[in-house]
Amino acid sequence: MSRSPLAAPSRRRGPVALLTAAATAFGLLALTAPAQADSVVQLGAPAGPVPVDAPYTVTVDLPNTSPDYAGRAPMVNIALTGAAATVTSAQTSDWEWSCDFAAGSSGSCWNLAGMGTPASITLTVVPTAGGTVTAKADAVNPLNTVIGTATADTQVENPTPAFPFTGFFAPVHNAPAVNSVNAGRAVPVKFSLDGDKGLDILAAGSPTSQRTACDGTAADPVETGAVSTSGLTYDAATDTYTYVWKTDRAWAGTCRTFHLGLSDGTDHVAHFEFR
Repeated sequence: MSRSPLAAPSRRRGPVALLTAAATAFGLLALTAPAQADSVVQLGAPAGPVPVDAPYTVTVDLPNTSPDYAGRAPMVNIALTGAAATVTSAQTSDWEWSCDFAAGSSGSCWNLAGMGTPASITLTVVPTAGGTVTAKADAVNPLNTVIGTATADTQVENPTPAFPFTGFFAPVHNAPAVNSVNAGRAVPVKFSLDGDKGLDILAAGSPTSQRTACDGTAADPVETGAVSTSGLTYDAATDTYTYVWKTDRAWAGTCRTFHLGLSDGTDHVAHFEFR
């Protein structure tokens, strides 16, 4: 005679089991590993190269799509490391989000209501030195646990002058020396840019001069002699540019600073005292 198997005795579920089941049902207890970084936080930044002092944007996206309470990120901490750079502004896609970057190179953004509302955050970054700026975003859940991290590198280049200017040649003396010259005379301002760069090397409106206070510094006389009446010339034999600066007789008894602005954005000065 066959016997039917005995049914397993029923057990009443204890309070811990009931709380665990309820927590799981409402997403209050994460029973799986934290979501991967790419599903919690994404970070975008230009690879570069970006010039020094040229603003660029870094975007931080927080989808907050996890069904688990502990898998959502209502807060993100962002830091810039490497070459010097500063966060100058932060804009969020949703009014519920706010940011604070008082430290300049680091800060946080959070949901004001503590909710997992999706957000896109746009940061304006200004690099102030050459090198690599690394942006790192750590997404934090309501349990203050980092559940996602994203990084992005941006290469920053120092501006390199297009022209290798090494200083003025005689008869002009380089700053801080003061050149003494008779007002109304033409001064041959000579310099080299390490080769023929053409005659289109001056910035718009350059050169210029402005009156400055005479501080009593002993001035070195400038022997002008006979000079060409043309403006800018280049002598390939000596690799020398010459700009003939025609001074004004009305400048007698005053001091001025001569500015040679080049098209690469650089400005080179010489100081003059007029007799």
